Amino acid sequence: MQAASSLNTVLQQLQAFKRKFYLNLLFRGILLTLGLVLSSYLLITVLEYFFYFQPEVRAFLLFSFLGISAFAVVRWLWTPLLALANLKKLLTDEQAAQQVAQFFPEIQDRLLNLLQLKNVAMTNDLVAASVEQRSGELASYKFPERIKFTQNRSYFKYLLLPLSLVLILAFIYPALFVKGTERIINFKTHYAPEAPFEFVIQNSSLQAFKGEDFQLEVAIKGKSVPEEVALVLDGQEVPLKKGKGQTYVYEFQQVQESVDFQLAGAGFYSKPSRLTVVARPALRQLKAELKYPSYLRKPAEVLDNTGDLTIPEGTQVTWHLAADNADSLWLQFDAPAQKVKAEAREDGFVVTRTFMQNQRYSMHLRNRYSENKEEISHQITVVPDRAPEITLEQFKDSVLYSYLVVGGTISDDYGFSRLALHYRVLKGNNSTSGYRTVAIPFNGSLATQSYFQQLNLKPFNLQPGDKLEYYVQVSDNDQVPQPKSARTSTFLFKYPDPSELQKSIEETSQQVQSQMKSSLTKAEELQKSLERNEEKTKLKRELSYQDKKALQELTEKKKALQEDLAALQKMNEQLNQQQERFSPQNEKMAAKREQLQKMMDQLLDDETKKLYEELEKLLQQKEPNPAQIQPLLDKLNNKEENLQKELDRLLELFKQLQAEQKLENAMQKLDDLAKKQEELANQTAQQKDKADQSLQQEQKQLQEEFKQMQEDLKEAEQMNEQLEHPEDMPNTEQLEEQIEQEQQNAQESMQKGQNKKASQQQKSAAQKMQQMSQQMQSQEMSGDMQQMQQNLDHLRDILENLVTLSFDQEKLMKDFRNVQQSDPRFIGLAQQQLKLSDDAKIIEDSLLSLAKRVIQIQSFVTREVGAMEEEMSKSSESIKDRNLSKTGTHQQLAMTSMNNLALMLSDVQKQMQQAMMAAQQSGPGKKKGKGQSGKNLPGALGQMQQQLNQQIQQLQQSGKSGKELSEQLARLAAQQEMLRNAMKDLAPSPTSPGGKEGGEKLSNLNKLMEQTETDLVNKRLTEQTMMRQKEILTRLLQAEKAANERDLDEKREANTAKDLPARIPPSLQKYQERQKQQTESLRQNLPALTPYYKKQVDAYYKRLGY
Repeated sequence: MQAASSLNTVLQQLQAFKRKFYLNLLFRGILLTLGLVLSSYLLITVLEYFFYFQPEVRAFLLFSFLGISAFAVVRWLWTPLLALANLKKLLTDEQAAQQVAQFFPEIQDRLLNLLQLKNVAMTNDLVAASVEQRSGELASYKFPERIKFTQNRSYFKYLLLPLSLVLILAFIYPALFVKGTERIINFKTHYAPEAPFEFVIQNSSLQAFKGEDFQLEVAIKGKSVPEEVALVLDGQEVPLKKGKGQTYVYEFQQVQESVDFQLAGAGFYSKPSRLTVVARPALRQLKAELKYPSYLRKPAEVLDNTGDLTIPEGTQVTWHLAADNADSLWLQFDAPAQKVKAEAREDGFVVTRTFMQNQRYSMHLRNRYSENKEEISHQITVVPDRAPEITLEQFKDSVLYSYLVVGGTISDDYGFSRLALHYRVLKGNNSTSGYRTVAIPFNGSLATQSYFQQLNLKPFNLQPGDKLEYYVQVSDNDQVPQPKSARTSTFLFKYPDPSELQKSIEETSQQVQSQMKSSLTKAEELQKSLERNEEKTKLKRELSYQDKKALQELTEKKKALQEDLAALQKMNEQLNQQQERFSPQNEKMAAKREQLQKMMDQLLDDETKKLYEELEKLLQQKEPNPAQIQPLLDKLNNKEENLQKELDRLLELFKQLQAEQKLENAMQKLDDLAKKQEELANQTAQQKDKADQSLQQEQKQLQEEFKQMQEDLKEAEQMNEQLEHPEDMPNTEQLEEQIEQEQQNAQESMQKGQNKKASQQQKSAAQKMQQMSQQMQSQEMSGDMQQMQQNLDHLRDILENLVTLSFDQEKLMKDFRNVQQSDPRFIGLAQQQLKLSDDAKIIEDSLLSLAKRVIQIQSFVTREVGAMEEEMSKSSESIKDRNLSKTGTHQQLAMTSMNNLALMLSDVQKQMQQAMMAAQQSGPGKKKGKGQSGKNLPGALGQMQQQLNQQIQQLQQSGKSGKELSEQLARLAAQQEMLRNAMKDLAPSPTSPGGKEGGEKLSNLNKLMEQTETDLVNKRLTEQTMMRQKEILTRLLQAEKAANERDLDEKREANTAKDLPARIPPSLQKYQERQKQQTESLRQNLPALTPYYKKQVDAYYKRLGY
């Protein structure tokens, strides 16, 4: 135990030695390190303080100082510190024993041997005894005591000298270490020797905004100032501009990043400064999402980077804003003033607002440095949903007053919800009735469109004096806040009184007469032009440009004339309807009007139209052949000459009819006045006291009406005098004076209160009115009978002359067959032909003159007599040319026309005789019945067709041949053609019951007749031809029977006005046409447009007239 204790003591002493050994090394290292560090610090501080090294040198000094300090620590402090922290790792026990032996020479190697033997003592007792012995010997030594800290006194000199200098200098001039140390530590900062003046930066902050200019303002303070001041940037000096006093400025332009700079002047430099760049908030992207009101039916849209907006009223705008360097954003609105903060989101800011009016707004962005520099201001233009606009054009039925047509355009920003015609009927003075509506079709999605509506007035049963008040109103589809409406002015449709109706009829009559005169003038000009061009064409082998142009002008003139004739037909139809509905009617007048209308409808024939079409085709050829054109012009000349004659006849018949109608109206007014005067006389007799003012006023009104009737009689007389063959008018002057006197006496008696006497005078006036009416009717009947007898005698004379002419022509035709051109008799026969031509001309003139007085004579008769006269003139021309072949042909055709005329005039004679018998049976004072309308008598065409069939059959059985056969076949073909043309009168109206079927039957019959004409011309008289003729006769009789049945139906509908289809004027037809086309209009296919461009498109269509 004692041996172990001695060993432990030795080992503990050894460990204590090692610790004190390292503490001694640490103490010595501290002295050396402090001395070296202080010396280095003193050196670099003094050097920097006096020499103002550049940043690079100061950095070298600083890092050299740090390097020296680190070297000293590592060299003198690091090893002892590590040893004290972990002794075994640096100094072993054996090395420590060797160190102890140096301090204790007497120990020598015993301590080292002890340490080596202690590990073997556990297994060897002898060694253990040796260890125990040596431990005991060494236990008395105190190893740590031999190490003395005082041994380091010599190292204090390395610390005391620099430390003393530092303390002395710090006490005497502390700025040496403060400024020197500061400049070395802040080696990047530029330091300059202190100047005798001071650079003072006047800017409150050296902070610039990126991309903007920054003005640096510097002031110089001190006793002495430099002449120039410069700015040091990246080692280069830039002079500053002199400002007021001792100030200088410099402009940093569009600064993009932070800048370090110094100020320099007179060799002195300021402390380095830094211009720091910060960013203002900026708007990077702007998206405006537009959500339109639902009634616009327009999808939402997004506009990129568009601040100024033009939007419909009620549109919701949502801004999606992306900004750079912005912490917050708000919108400032002006009207009304309101600040709306945007909602911050991850991808930016969002603001939503609905606009009802124009507003200006600005966007404001902010961060911790500032707001946006430039104002972001935009305009919101709100397009208000304006009230719709409407135009109105109207057409009032001024013929029958049976319908009203309104049309026009409606326009709005976005569409419509309602369009209606509002009307009310005002009976008399009643104005309290409410409005009724009729919806007008429209397209709700079209912003601009046309409308059209026809209102049937018949159900209203309007009477004279009634009024229809109406207007059209449209409402748009606006829902912000409610639909807006627009309406037209209120219009009146007044149902005229009888006098106004009569005036309207007279105006229409005058228009028809003017149109007839105009058409007649144009027809005369056209016929003269045809004659001139026909003469020119005969003399030319080829047509010049001027000739072709003249012929083309003929076709244009014909088209213009056809348009006038079509207008004439329509105008006369309107006149007939007016007279049938509003004017007193009798069957005789109605029949004449019907016949006159039919004659007008026959003015436009298809054959003439085909001839003009053929002429146009020939003119379209490169080199038209005059030889082909000349026959066409000849035919057209004859056609136009006939048309001219028919127009002249129509004009005279129309004037005659109007004069008769005027007289009939006057007589009807007289009958009505007699009844009114009789009724007023009875009322006056019942008055006990003085007659009421109302009765006196009625008497005065009857006097005015009688005067108006007298004016009508005078007008009728004037119209009669303008006729080519005026009729005798009734003389009623004496009765008129008596009636006027009785009415005046009755008026004076009523004023005096003599009611009984006034009543007697009124009855006397009424009786004289009845007497006057009977006298006028009797004289008219007598005059009509006399005129009819004269016309019949004239017709009989014409027939006799026509028959005589036919026999003379037949005899002359036979004489020409037996004479040669060299025969002396040839000249005498030619003179006889000329005489017959003159006789034919006289018959023609007489017949045309009669036709102007007798309406029963159809247009076919006048055309046939013209053909007769033309063929006889041609035969005379052929005789002059010694062309006997053509002479015979023309003579045969002339005879055919004569025979046809004889048959037709015989038919007319029968009609006139029956009309006279009917007039005689009616007697004076009786209501006149309907005379013959001018149609063929029942069976007339059938009889003529039967006679023609017999002639064809006789010719087939005669066995004739050669020239004689050809002439008779040509005559029979011409008769068949005449019957075919006359058959057109049997054609029913396409709109009548069974009219379409009847028209088809007549068309088939017409084809059969044409086949017969072809067979006759080609000399084919077969059994098939005869069978066809029997079928033609059967069908013709059936057609005549159907025509007679239609006549009976027309008689049952006497005095019933037939409604013409409503004729829409051209000014309103455009609205009707547009309304039909709008569903397929280009506007429906337009892409989605902003309101502005949509308006521009609508305005463009308006200018185009759509």
